[in-house]
Amino acid sequence: MPDSGVITHAPNLVEALAAPGAALPPDALRDRSRGAMLGQAAGNLLGLPEEGQWHYDIKRWYPHGLTEIDPDEAHRPMDDDLAQAVELAESLLAGGDLATVFAAHMIRWLQENGRGCGRTTRAVISNLMDGMAPPAAARRVYEESGGVAPNGGVMRCAPVAIARRREPAQLVSDSAVSCAVTHYAPACQWACIVINAVIARLLAGAAPDLGGVMAAATADGCPNLAAMAHADRIPTDILDAVAAGRSVPPGIDWLLCDHRIIAHTLLAMQAGLWAAVTPLGFEDALVAMVSAGGDADTNAAVAGAVLGARYGASAIPQRWQNCIPQQERIAGLADSLAGMAGN
Repeated sequence: MPDSGVITHAPNLVEALAAPGAALPPDALRDRSRGAMLGQAAGNLLGLPEEGQWHYDIKRWYPHGLTEIDPDEAHRPMDDDLAQAVELAESLLAGGDLATVFAAHMIRWLQENGRGCGRTTRAVISNLMDGMAPPAAARRVYEESGGVAPNGGVMRCAPVAIARRREPAQLVSDSAVSCAVTHYAPACQWACIVINAVIARLLAGAAPDLGGVMAAATADGCPNLAAMAHADRIPTDILDAVAAGRSVPPGIDWLLCDHRIIAHTLLAMQAGLWAAVTPLGFEDALVAMVSAGGDADTNAAVAGAVLGARYGASAIPQRWQNCIPQQERIAGLADSLAGMAGN
């Protein structure tokens, strides 16, 4: 895709991802692959009631944290974070040109469901429906918006990590290509690449070296994401800690601030990086993430995908799993994605 502005190669990151892991047994790989998909779903659904709320209001309403998913979600249409991850999974399994196939899936999703669809995604799909091809449809919206970097790409990216975990070069390009179908900003593309690199290392049975991943991405042309986040007046604590080689904060206080932009791709990315190393277990980590407010469902969706790849579906409370719509379909997609790269 020459001159498209879509990232197609990152040799230093590919080399870092090629390092051997612990060679998970098939059952453990299946558990973690399902965990990435179902964890993303659990985070999305847990955070939905508090989307856009301030953390101090959530603390007042839920002194011990929001710990339950509405059981009725099992019978509702999927929210956009989960629905688009499912559409991406099916696009990967369908084969063919990923951008073209996924764009068609996104058009169909908006026509048949569209629950929770963000403004950027809706505007891009409108361009796609008018006959524009990806990534031009997203590039136009990006340029007309003044270069904003919303989180609608990184919220759904985990299926690529499952399918391409043994193909680092393909992981990089598919992460960026699938993101740029709706979210063209370089920060959005790199957020997807970085989070999928972390998930892939977890699925390889390796503890992710966040500093190594970020250093490799920087060597491959990733812009200074901390500077971008600082310019947009959002927290940079996780990026700063990783860059300095410091321990990432164990809790979620870094996100408890009244920043103006809540649906930023670099906030969601930092949620995923935090989830990769926090000492909190699956449930406690997601409850803490949701309690931080802001774009709670998307931040928790990204964190849930990483936590699921880290701890496995077996760590997701069964009461939460029972609330996930089409749970068996999602688990089956995870199994099929894992099979694309072999066990």
